[in-house]
Amino acid sequence: MKRRLALGAGRTVKSLLALLAVVAVLSPSPTLAGNSVQVNGGGRGMLDGVRPFSQFGFGVSIGPANSAQGHFTCLMAGSSVFPGFEPLMKVDGKVTWGTVDLAAGTAEFRGFGTLNLGPSGKMPAVFEVEVKEGGAGVGTLRLTVTTPNFPLPTETVLEGRIAIH
Repeated sequence: MKRRLALGAGRTVKSLLALLAVVAVLSPSPTLAGNSVQVNGGGRGMLDGVRPFSQFGFGVSIGPANSAQGHFTCLMAGSSVFPGFEPLMKVDGKVTWGTVDLAAGTAEFRGFGTLNLGPSGKMPAVFEVEVKEGGAGVGTLRLTVTTPNFPLPTETVLEGRIAIH
């Protein structure tokens, strides 16, 4: 009986430690905890109402005084290739600043990372993203790579969703 109890207690402790590790990883950092707003989204954007223009994904936590943390990726390849940048254009990076207007359902965030142009190579990049919450036909995303200067048009969500909460 003692042996079973010890074995069961060991499993309980391991399970509790695993649960605490998951909670620690998924919780916002202490600097953003409390008053942070979550801005996240993923899907495909379009310009003409029909054809995919980009594939995007992001998860950003925006706190007081425009503090922010998160990640942003935008890819134009395959069925979403960007003319003139075949076979690839990808912006990927860390978010460091953000602002939100909950009443309007909009957010803007900025960060840095890389611009990958496939055979033309990779380079450091600074980016700005403006989003409006909503699903297909409603949500919008506008990416501007500020370094090097590379503005892109505003896209409407074709598939997926942008949420601000």
